[in-house]
Amino acid sequence: MKRKLIILSAGLLILLISGFLALYIWIDIDVKKNINHARGIYPGTAEDALIAYLLDTNNSPEDRSHIAIWTLGQIHSQKALPILKGLYNNDPEGKTCYGKHDSVLCQYELYKAIKAEESNWWPLHSRLNK
Repeated sequence: MKRKLIILSAGLLILLISGFLALYIWIDIDVKKNINHARGIYPGTAEDALIAYLLDTNNSPEDRSHIAIWTLGQIHSQKALPILKGLYNNDPEGKTCYGKHDSVLCQYELYKAIKAEESNWWPLHSRLNK
């Protein structure tokens, strides 16, 4: 019985670690894809290209939210923090943009990006900010 419990515990631990690793790799791939997309249009570092992408109103608000804002939060861009705060309307739940992502920036994404940059709890993808 004790042996089965140890095997089960080890299996669950391996499953948990594998899930975390898969999620990390998936997010890492998306961050790189978004950076490459922004750098294909705007020059400079990843951070500069993403900021330029965010500020260019020719890009759709949905793309600006999901490509630029989300990625800036993932790479913990301190340079973008004042810009993100300027675009944020103190709506952490995103009620003002619900169903309107084609016309306004996502306030919930702004909230998450600002919190990620301010907390700097565990900057997993900050190495991509170059």
